[in-house]
Amino acid sequence: MGNALPIIPVLLVTTATQALTTLAALAMTAVAPRAARDLGISPALIGYQIGVVYFAAMAISPLGGGLVRRLGATRTSQLALWLAGSGCLLSALGTLPALAAGALVIGLGYGVTNPSASQLLSRAPTAGHMNLVFSIKQCGVPIGGMLAGLMMPPLTLAYGWQAALVVSALFMLFLSLFIQKVRSAWDGDRVPGAAVLASPLSSIRLVWENRILRWLALSSLLYSAVQLCLTTFLVTYLVREVGMELVLAGTILAVANVAGAAGRLGWGWLADRLGSGTAALILNGSLGIAGALATAAIAPHWALWAIAAATALFGFCAVGWNGVFMAVIVRQSKPEAVALATGGSLTVTYLGIVIGPAAFAALHDTAGMSYSAGYALLGVLIAAGIACLVLARRYR
Repeated sequence: MGNALPIIPVLLVTTATQALTTLAALAMTAVAPRAARDLGISPALIGYQIGVVYFAAMAISPLGGGLVRRLGATRTSQLALWLAGSGCLLSALGTLPALAAGALVIGLGYGVTNPSASQLLSRAPTAGHMNLVFSIKQCGVPIGGMLAGLMMPPLTLAYGWQAALVVSALFMLFLSLFIQKVRSAWDGDRVPGAAVLASPLSSIRLVWENRILRWLALSSLLYSAVQLCLTTFLVTYLVREVGMELVLAGTILAVANVAGAAGRLGWGWLADRLGSGTAALILNGSLGIAGALATAAIAPHWALWAIAAATALFGFCAVGWNGVFMAVIVRQSKPEAVALATGGSLTVTYLGIVIGPAAFAALHDTAGMSYSAGYALLGVLIAAGIACLVLARRYR
């Protein structure tokens, strides 16, 4: 498995990689009203763009274990950044076919981020704080969402949404060049002749045959659908139904993601204190239902602080669960199978992300469901996720 890796540098690299690939995945959600106006489409269609991103991530995720074994976890992280950046550049061409192609390429990059990060972190000493360590790394997701909310709208207003996508791609290029400095030292465990295409079925089978992993993966399908619906439609919801300006709505999105980052640290800390990741995830969901209902209740007459508080509560839970989930998956896996188990589990996770925003968009555009009603419906999905977690605990 190679020598132990230094925990702080590994955390910095994996968190930064997660943040920038997430920025690529969520960039369009922060500029959806403006991009939709330019393209002459409904802003709700961004749900389908997100669906394409995570469909590609789901498709490549089972290959993540094989790529990590063959290329090394560090090189695979660089590959993720190259693909995500290329997808941003494709999307910047500003046509519907280019947006679809860009979303596909971004998803391919996003889908191999977690298997490589889990492999690197599994080789670093965690000293009994695995939930917190993985939660710190998973803070890259809300950090990426925060970057999307704070960076993309101002750049869009100043230079256009296509230029904002180019700036995002440059960030990814710079980080990939920086990672090259540690690549040879950190990829000592790679197996150059390892099969890549042989891993998909083995990774999915590994998860399905382990009853704990199976129920955990199903819970993540539901939790991830909720998370992406929150971040995908929040700006459009606040602009269209609450009457906010684009930049202010983007700031509220950033607030929700900052709360999510705090949640990842808080839930990771709590899981270590409880000695049970699944117990922390059940508590997360219970509070998340309250956050979903509070967000659904937002009205134009609400004070700004109340809107921020409601979305922050929802973000604290709906964006805060992933690190604990990843740590539980690692604990249930043999050291040599961490990347395979992660890739197989995330295939199910990404399926929720593919279905969730697309279903939300379809209910809005074809069934006339309001955005606020959609957020209330997310509470039902969270309750179903809690039920899956209860089942997973039965097989510990």
